[in-house]
Amino acid sequence: MAIITDNKGGPIRYMARNPIAANLLMILLIGGGVWSMYTVQKEVFPQFQLDIVDVSVVYPGSSPAEVEQGILLPVEEAIRGVQGIKEVTSTAREGAGSISIELVAGTNRMKAFQDIDQAVNRIRTFPDDIDEPEVTLQARQREVIEIGLFGDTDIWTLRKLAERLRDRLLSEPGITQVEMGNIPGYVTHVEIPRHQLRKYNLTLGQVANLIQQSSMDIPAGSVETERGEILLRVQERKQWAEEFANIAVVADSTGARVRLGEIASIRDGFEETGFHSQFNEQPSVEVQVFRIGNQSPLDIAQTVQRTLEDFGQTLPQGVQTRIDGNRADDYRQRLALLTENGMLAIFIVLFILGLFLEYRLAFWVMMGMTISFVGGIFFLPVFGLSINMISMFGFLVVLGIVVDDAVVVGENIYEYREQGMSYMQAAIQGTKDMARPVTFSILTNIIAFIPLLFIPGTTGKFWAPLPAVVIIVLAISLMEALFILPAHLAHSSKGNRFKLGVYADRAQQAVAKRFKKFVERYYRPFLRKCLQYRYLTLSSALALLIIVGGYAYSDHMGMIMMPEVAADEIEAGVSLPVGTTTFQAGKVARQITASTQRMFDENNLYEVAEGIKTNVRGQNFIDVEIVMKPPTERDMKAQEVIELWRDEIGDIEGVDQITFEAERGPGGWQQDISVDLSHARVEVLEEASEAFFNRMKSFTATRDVNDNYNKGKAQFNFKLLPQGRNLGLTSNGVGDQVRSAFFGALAMRQLRGTNEIEVRVKLPKSEREDLYNLESFLVQTPSGVQVPLLDVVELQETEAFTNINRRDARRVVTVGMDVEPANAVSRVLESINEEVLPQMRADFPGLTWSFQGSQAEMRESTKALYGGFGLAMLLIYALLAVAFGSYTQPLIVLGAIPFGIVGAVIGHILLGYDLSLISLMGVIALSGVVVNDALIMIDYANKQRQQGQSIFKAIHDAGVRRFRPIMLTTLTTFGGLTPIILETSTQATYLIPMAISLGFGIVFATAIILVIVPCLYLVLEDVK
Repeated sequence: MAIITDNKGGPIRYMARNPIAANLLMILLIGGGVWSMYTVQKEVFPQFQLDIVDVSVVYPGSSPAEVEQGILLPVEEAIRGVQGIKEVTSTAREGAGSISIELVAGTNRMKAFQDIDQAVNRIRTFPDDIDEPEVTLQARQREVIEIGLFGDTDIWTLRKLAERLRDRLLSEPGITQVEMGNIPGYVTHVEIPRHQLRKYNLTLGQVANLIQQSSMDIPAGSVETERGEILLRVQERKQWAEEFANIAVVADSTGARVRLGEIASIRDGFEETGFHSQFNEQPSVEVQVFRIGNQSPLDIAQTVQRTLEDFGQTLPQGVQTRIDGNRADDYRQRLALLTENGMLAIFIVLFILGLFLEYRLAFWVMMGMTISFVGGIFFLPVFGLSINMISMFGFLVVLGIVVDDAVVVGENIYEYREQGMSYMQAAIQGTKDMARPVTFSILTNIIAFIPLLFIPGTTGKFWAPLPAVVIIVLAISLMEALFILPAHLAHSSKGNRFKLGVYADRAQQAVAKRFKKFVERYYRPFLRKCLQYRYLTLSSALALLIIVGGYAYSDHMGMIMMPEVAADEIEAGVSLPVGTTTFQAGKVARQITASTQRMFDENNLYEVAEGIKTNVRGQNFIDVEIVMKPPTERDMKAQEVIELWRDEIGDIEGVDQITFEAERGPGGWQQDISVDLSHARVEVLEEASEAFFNRMKSFTATRDVNDNYNKGKAQFNFKLLPQGRNLGLTSNGVGDQVRSAFFGALAMRQLRGTNEIEVRVKLPKSEREDLYNLESFLVQTPSGVQVPLLDVVELQETEAFTNINRRDARRVVTVGMDVEPANAVSRVLESINEEVLPQMRADFPGLTWSFQGSQAEMRESTKALYGGFGLAMLLIYALLAVAFGSYTQPLIVLGAIPFGIVGAVIGHILLGYDLSLISLMGVIALSGVVVNDALIMIDYANKQRQQGQSIFKAIHDAGVRRFRPIMLTTLTTFGGLTPIILETSTQATYLIPMAISLGFGIVFATAIILVIVPCLYLVLEDVK
């Protein structure tokens, strides 16, 4: 600091007297920024690594209880000693188990991944029939575009077309990752009736082994001859149904070979799902295009559009393509929003400055804003940042802040020019006077944004580029204000060569004179009265603070996680009773789709939506999605469509529950409140979850209450009898034969082209459909004799879970719900915490719970924000204490912050916005901006006191002298943010609450600072 304010020399004087150095620095920043603009990584959302390790194990044909016992418990025990694990979430489903392991922030994720992988590989108690466990480090796939193919044709044709489109896209140089979605896997079905098995004394397992042994390519080495080495190879690989039909299975009574096709029905097809994805009641498949490395979403979108134009000409009659989830369009719109609002903000700032300062000064201050922005882009790659939708948010947020330091410096130079100094003297002296307070004000701004860098979890990583961009731009703006701006103002032209400039000068001088008259006539005497009655003034301000603060914490304003945005899709999630067959699930899916189609026709919803997507997820869940048109092309909100949909669907036979969800922005949909209940005894947990579920349904503000507890699917347990063991049967052998018959015996997996196929041997569907087939099922003994299953096993009927959920080695039941209106979440949570859960603990001793989902994220994020805010305030206090040379004067500056928060709350009330996590981020950023104005006022008062003025006159004169720069910084900040606050585009939805907090907060704080800070200054002296 001493170097900067040295009147005899220093870098400020040097740069002011050497415009070449200043211009070269400016050219470097602008040129580097333009160069980076073309070379920096461009992506839709910021790329970051997730601290989550996933373990998945397929256990074909198993029940959830078997998966829990055989998969989840061994994995949970094996990883117990791995360091760095924060939380373990496990789910057991029919035929598979998955474990999600969240790591503690800051853990070496690669080492933790390797430790977990090794721990899983050391497990020796896994069942024999499982597939190889998969341990993966979770990564975000950066999808750019989703393409749908649909039409009046069969799913086989659509899949082949999707494969062709995938290969076509992958052949393009700018695309390297394309995947297909909602597509069933290929399966070659080999179905053998039981009478054929009995006729030739075969089991399905034996046939599966025979198929595998008869369909292999085996390298057999080579033989050396005079002609050279000749390779030897057994080629028996078979790929298609007709090829498998030629496999010789057994010899008949005459010795003739019986081929597989003679005893079995063999067909190439798909998994037996019973229902394939549909769009507008026509079969559909999806092709997803992702961005990898340095690829640009805009380039990928352009390539996809060009490819689809050519590909569409080759499609069969009736097959169409559509673009769904075009993230590149979102990126393009956000870029346009940044450009348009940035240009508008620059003109607004230039206009405001031009009213109060001469137009040359206003121009160079505005140029400082431009240099800071473009220079900020230059430094993005240095800090590992990209141009994405969040970093572009950062540039929009800093629009109004970045000009403050240049305004303060420029205004002070202008003041010296009015006193008669030369351009050079005014530039040097004006900059040196303000170097210290401006430096500290920028540092306080930077410190205020630092807590946003340390928001934990996925939310923090997602939003981290925003404060990083703001900090970079603010740092460059400080350098520009101290070293580039003075050089430009010191060498300004002495006169106007154009008449327009003369007129502009005259108009500006007239405005400046009226402004000075206003300050002298109205503000000066008003401030004097407030200082004379300072305790009454402070009491009035404090009363206002209490009233607004009380309103904010009352039921009138709630706190939500994120502001609601226009949904891209609306989903009806349909839960089916346990035990529902795939055929029944498909029937319900078609029924709901048909009723939704009627709603479209009756209400002409084709003007607001593009169509209907339908998928069956397993046997117990259906999702039907309405694909909405862009918000600018429709006049109905998502909630209006949902209410219409509820009435249209009504009650459907065979459906447990229907929940309606609107997908909201990045990260998709999450329920407003989600509670995990846990108890050591499963029967108590079942009863408690049901009681909590019913209690939540009784709340008037809760909607779509649901849980993940599904018990009731019938299960038959077999126990081998002694007479079965006497025949040489084993439990494993009987289980394999039953499994092969009703689930299918896997003969082999192999690649056909680029696709993996399974060859599965089983009974025909007609022999797997009812209990009669189970009762009459025959098992083969080692001697080849076939005996009835029920003669050798004891059968016990029980109920099985359809899924089992565990968290941190405990079974849990999750109860989730939405809340309408959204700002009622805090009231519902209060009732749950203070009334419902304490009563639940009294009724079910030993019951524990935890909040998950969006509320858990909200709680964790706000806790980190409050902690970061407190630390930032301590650092700002320390900086101000150094700047003022006082322990008490920083308290005056910090006292202005609560009044800025009052303005932020009032802004939300006036514009009808709920407080959200984004609003809190804006409030924290506001705290640094509010400090600036108070800092420069007190700095001036201290200097006046050092020159011998009385305390009253020093602070009174400081208020009058700093009125113009404070008003200028406020007007330019609010003016720069005004385009965002008034923006109607959905692209600005997430940014508007932050802009409201900053814009209205600084306006209200300025009104308070101009009066309250001088009063606090005198009160502090009174106390002394």
